[in-house]
Amino acid sequence: MKKQVLRMLSGLLLAGCTSVSPLEQALRLSGNNRVHLEQVLRHYSRIPADSLKYRAACFLIENMPGHGWYEGTELDVYCRWVDSVYAAESYPYRAALHELGLQWPDVCGKLTFHEDIGHLDSTFLITHIDSTFSGAARRPWLQSLTFGDFCEYVLPYRVGHERPRLLYALQDSFYRTNVKGALEYDDSRYDPLLIFHSRPLFAPSSRVVSVFYREHALRAAAMSCQGIAYYCLWRSRLLMCPVATDLIPAYPDRNDRHCWSVMAGDNRVINSREAAANPDKCGKIYRHTFSRHPLPVSTAGEYVPPFFRNPFYEDITRHYGPTSDVRIPCPVSPGLANAYLCVFNDLAWEPVAWARREKGVFHFKDMERGIVYLPVVYQGERVVPLSCPFILHPTGRIESLSPDTNRLQTLRLDRKYPLSHTIQYKNQTFTGVTVEASDHPRFRHADKVGQFGTVSLRQWSSAQISSSRAYRYWRIRSPQQFILAECLPYDTGGNRVLPWGNLSNSLRAAFDNNPLTYVYSDKSDTFMVDFGRPVVLSRVECLLRNDGNAVWPGHWYELLYHDGAEWCSLGVQKAVERWVEFGGVPSGALLWLRDLTEGREERIFTVTNHQVRFW
Repeated sequence: MKKQVLRMLSGLLLAGCTSVSPLEQALRLSGNNRVHLEQVLRHYSRIPADSLKYRAACFLIENMPGHGWYEGTELDVYCRWVDSVYAAESYPYRAALHELGLQWPDVCGKLTFHEDIGHLDSTFLITHIDSTFSGAARRPWLQSLTFGDFCEYVLPYRVGHERPRLLYALQDSFYRTNVKGALEYDDSRYDPLLIFHSRPLFAPSSRVVSVFYREHALRAAAMSCQGIAYYCLWRSRLLMCPVATDLIPAYPDRNDRHCWSVMAGDNRVINSREAAANPDKCGKIYRHTFSRHPLPVSTAGEYVPPFFRNPFYEDITRHYGPTSDVRIPCPVSPGLANAYLCVFNDLAWEPVAWARREKGVFHFKDMERGIVYLPVVYQGERVVPLSCPFILHPTGRIESLSPDTNRLQTLRLDRKYPLSHTIQYKNQTFTGVTVEASDHPRFRHADKVGQFGTVSLRQWSSAQISSSRAYRYWRIRSPQQFILAECLPYDTGGNRVLPWGNLSNSLRAAFDNNPLTYVYSDKSDTFMVDFGRPVVLSRVECLLRNDGNAVWPGHWYELLYHDGAEWCSLGVQKAVERWVEFGGVPSGALLWLRDLTEGREERIFTVTNHQVRFW
């Protein structure tokens, strides 16, 4: 496989150094298979009426390098197992499971990769092209599609890394059975989006499956965003609907990445999720294509991040919202040809865009606004920042986050990650919930002694107790169900009062000093506590459902700032309150509060007029 990769890279370098056409470059990489590819071109060049088919053949051949399939005993065993156990499922679903087998660690390294350019013969290609054109002529929704989009989203003979097979046989099979009644061939107004959604044609029975891998039964998320997108591609290819997969390599404002399906020609989503699963920020957005796109040219062994070694990603960020170009001066070694813009994702700087050095400047095109970026180069595999991080504001203005060590400030911080609006919204119903007390366990005679106020941004709410009388039984009562993470009753001396005896499972989580364990109100929408003796309370504080990312007493925290070269520590301290305070913080810097005790959700932030803004 290494020889094949080196051959492909050699072809790419050849493309960058000569004026040879992409078609000729591909033919030179085809080896002994060149005779078959040239036979395809001659076949369609003889008859003028086949001019479009000739162009289609050129498109497929010139973009073949890099496409292919894997073979190996381990993969064969896995795929046979899938086809046997999930025989009742549709072909697209099983094909998605086949592709899942290539995602397990170290699988591909033990398989043989067969590149299409060296193996697909003339019979296969001619039959595929003819059947695709024939099928397209019977699908009215394809008549308005441009030829370029037809080649990109309808013509390709493969979806993923499956062994090549003639799709028209599968298409005709599905048209005769599953979708025959769903398609109106004479209705030119038919929207392919409606065709795709006409009924659950190939609906999977489960999104989480058990698969047999290396003699072990493993549970796998077959229908994760990647699985759903791949499944949608198979459905759309068999229905001849022009569908593409768009992806975010790294979110710029939280952890993780995402991909989804769109109809070619617009950005309407056709799977069950929102396009980016985030209405605000996506950073860079790429489209997975059959056609090839420029890659960073590695000279003198310059390291290229894995994402940017794949030539089948097209930058389409500009189609999703306002963007700006960013130019970064190049004060580094002339031997480095490429630079990258990174976003902060999963506690690290992840590259999402690249630019080639041109006249001493790196020109990054179509960068989404309202995001913090860090420009970097790679020395070996080590990331080296080119300058300080910067904010690309919604107006397109660039603000460098350069720390001012002459203007120091003291910060009191209570969160390390922004709280979702969903949690805040759901907890607002706790405002006005009442506290009742009684001397009877069934509250036959209950007194209303308090009422919870507004829920704070940290998702705490407090009720002042209006009665100085002692009660044994206390309860929180609401008109609807509520969830508590912690319940802190205080006596008149400001000391916490704990319930009596061994706590039941239904109560324990509210008093365990853990913000991520919860107690749910009972069927009567109440939460009752028996203190074992009459007690006088002055107030009750409750932590509601939350994300565990607020500062928590007992945890150790470290504050860092970025000086343009690396993260610099401003000290480590143990929280004794629901906040931590750090002094000597440079103004204008990009900051990062780390919880050294537990958790991985942490976001970079800036501070303006003592107001924290997470990025």
